[in-house]
Order: sequence, then C-alpha cells, then structure tokens
Amino acid sequence: MVNKILVALDGSSHAQKALGIAITLAKDSGSELLALNVASDTPLTEGERRMAEAEYSSEVSHALTSTGIIPATDQKLGASSLSQFDNRAGPAVRRILGQQIVNQAAAEARRQGIAEVSTVVESGDPVNIILQQAKQARPDMIVMGSRGFSDIKGAVLGSVSHKVAHLAPCSVVKVTRGDEARSAQKRILAPYSGRGSASCN
Repeated sequence: MVNKILVALDGSSHAQKALGIAITLAKDSGSELLALNVASDTPLTEGERRMAEAEYSSEVSHALTSTGIIPATDQKLGASSLSQFDNRAGPAVRRILGQQIVNQAAAEARRQGIAEVSTVVESGDPVNIILQQAKQARPDMIVMGSRGFSDIKGAVLGSVSHKVAHLAPCSVVKVTRGDEARSAQKRILAPYSGRGSASCN
C-alpha cells in the first residue's frame, strides 16, 4: 500500500513528467504527496540568472537584501545585476526558484484533487538530500526524472537517479522520456512496498 509519495523536482521536462506520474499515482492510491527541490550552491547559470531577474525580481531582491548580499537601498534588480553577486547570490536565488517550483507543483497537485500536499526546499548534494528526505519523511515511493537538474548538470542527474534508486529505503520510479502521466500509468500496474526501482518511458 502506498501512503506517501516523494517527487523530486528541478524544473526540467523530465521532472514535470515525474510530477504528472506522481500526481496520477497519488490520486489512484489516495496518497500524500511531498514535492522536494534540491537547490545547488554552485554559481548561477545564465538561464537561471535571466529567469530570476525577469520573473522573480522582487522575491530575489528581498532575499538578497535580507541576507546582506546587496544593500537594502537597492530596491529592485537591474539588468544583469545578479552577475555582480554570482557566487554569493547563487544559493539564495536557487532557493527562491526551488520554492517556486515546489509551490507550482503543489498547486497543480491540489488542482487535480490531491488533498495532502507538502513542499520542501533544501540545499546541498541532490543524492544526499533526496535520501535524507526519504529517511525523514518515510515515503513508500520516490518519483524522479532521470535527466534534469539544469542543462549543465543534465548528464549528472542520470547518476543521481541511479544512486537514489540503489540506496533509497523505498521503491523508486525513474522517468526517462515519454508522453503524459496517463501513458506511464498504463505501464505501472501496481507499486509495491518493497525496495526497488522502475523506469517509465
């Protein structure tokens, strides 16, 4: 029986597909859903910097002024201003982006009828954080993409999902490619409560 599903999200297309599958499985089993994002402490990519400045400038400005990274007199981020604070701003900006990712996932899950949804954003190594959350939250299943965690780290996440699948204390569903969650649902007959992993194409 599946009572709780942890879905690891990073904003990639594979993670979006993983979310769709996790929502479908949670609806079918009446499970609680936990949306997790792991924020890296590496320098921001150009795409992350542009997204932060264009879509979340007020949230980013507030976070950077409250942590003392930029002066409190700077009310709004200007064009390319994050590049000045790249190393120090990266973790704060990534936590904001991560919070937006899990908030949007939670809203979508609730919209589709999932009653119990919670969110977590942590910083650190994705494998360690996902495994730590699996031990703390005790989900019956982890659903995650096998590619993602930004374009630069795309090749690494394959190993992240591989490591999580082998070390997690619960079942792991790795989403690699394919259509909507409905097509993947047809391939997943019944999640089991034992330890192991499965891939959805």
